[in-house]
Amino acid sequence: MPKRTIRQRIHAGFVLAAAFLLVLASNRLNNRNFSTVEHGVDSVFEDRLVVQEYIYRLNNLFHEKEMFLAYNSLDEKSLPQYPEIKTILADFEKTDLTREESLQFTSLKENYAELKTLEEKHLKDQASEEDITAVLNSISTNLDELVEVQLSEGRQLTQQSKRSLGMNQLLSRIEIVFLVIIGILFLIIVFYRDKPNMELVEDEA
Repeated sequence: MPKRTIRQRIHAGFVLAAAFLLVLASNRLNNRNFSTVEHGVDSVFEDRLVVQEYIYRLNNLFHEKEMFLAYNSLDEKSLPQYPEIKTILADFEKTDLTREESLQFTSLKENYAELKTLEEKHLKDQASEEDITAVLNSISTNLDELVEVQLSEGRQLTQQSKRSLGMNQLLSRIEIVFLVIIGILFLIIVFYRDKPNMELVEDEA
């Protein structure tokens, strides 16, 4: 095989550098997209499905209070107490809350605090059943809004993960095409032979 010229070596070096940079850039983008997908999956589970369970449990507990209030007089009784509500709210607060979710959760805590106050006042005949019912309705509205937030955020995270996976597939196809083109250029550079300079021969006079 003939020795490669300096020009061929330079061209081959450029081609190899381009291939290296292409693979490096593709790898960085793929890792970034996979991180987005991983974050989306983790967030759907930790901040949406788990929170959905919290909301479901809270809704059941407050609904039991509403049912008790609907079928029993509080003249000589108080609403049933559920210590686990406080624990659930504490766990809920540790999750990654969106802006809308944070607003509704803050309202929920305020309404729950008001409910506790009204329950204590009712024992002293300072609050009516209607006041307690109104607060329980507000709590129910807070929980319904929080459910809507979970559905909306879960949908957005799923769509974002799908877009990232789609981008990875597109980048893989583009990478293959460019690697084929670079490989062809490299073969052309390696096996291309410069034609020898043609010498002009003058006819003898």
